[in-house]
Amino acid sequence: MNKVKLLTWLCCGLLLINLGLVWFIFSHKPNGGRHDKPKDTVIKKLGFDAQQIVAYEKFIDWHRSEIRRSEGNIVEIKNKLYSTLSNDSAQNQKDSLITEIGKLQTAIENIHYKHFQDIKQICKPNQIKAFEELTSEIALLFSKKHPK
Repeated sequence: MNKVKLLTWLCCGLLLINLGLVWFIFSHKPNGGRHDKPKDTVIKKLGFDAQQIVAYEKFIDWHRSEIRRSEGNIVEIKNKLYSTLSNDSAQNQKDSLITEIGKLQTAIENIHYKHFQDIKQICKPNQIKAFEELTSEIALLFSKKHPK
């Protein structure tokens, strides 16, 4: 009888531990919970009003379309570049294709830079200080991989 009680208590304890673990897994999001989108972070940190948000969203649409176009061009050129691996006579194209990819990457960085210049233009004088503080976080905020 003593062993039966011990096993019963042990099973109940393990069941409670498992239920607690399941609750913990489903209630806690990975990476410490929900992170704001970069757009929401910019709006919040700069304190944009409704009119500024509308202008900002137009800038975002332009920025996304230009980046998609440029990244699409990079993919096409990379496909051409890697296709030269199977064709020994096309090896002389390698350097020109890599240079072209570099030019497109430079264009992408210019698009990003213009995007932030546009954001600065819609800032009110009292928001410029917040914008300047935000500039130190821009690279991290908009990187594809956020550190933990």
